[in-house]
Amino acid sequence: MSSTPGLDPIVAEVTVPATPTEAFVAFTAQMGEWWDPMLSPDAATFSGIAIDPHGDVASVHGDDQYVWGRVVDWDPIGRYSQDFWLGHSEQAPTRLEVSFTERDGGTLVHLEHGGWREGTEEVRAKYTHWDQLLERYAAHVS
Repeated sequence: MSSTPGLDPIVAEVTVPATPTEAFVAFTAQMGEWWDPMLSPDAATFSGIAIDPHGDVASVHGDDQYVWGRVVDWDPIGRYSQDFWLGHSEQAPTRLEVSFTERDGGTLVHLEHGGWREGTEEVRAKYTHWDQLLERYAAHVS
């Protein structure tokens, strides 16, 4: 837990009607299908998201890719994390961590966007869309 007010991780959760592995695949391999194009570098040309399990995370825009992350942990049984710099400097990445935990009738998907540093309060304040993105994700899984 951060000791600096305003720098705690952003947390969002949703339960989806899928196994943890199915939920993981929908979150990662199918991210471009549920991601909001308005949250990409150019919504008009957005055509998906490419994730290399051992490398980059990028928005795809036609023949171009805009790298905004790097995979740190890829575990289809229950965990995904990446360094994250969409909208801020790659030299000061934050961390996106997502867990997939089996629950009755589905999987709890718990997302934390943390790693905020002193001086990034204004950037952090712009990340208000995780709940809506997880709603889009849940609709995609359902």
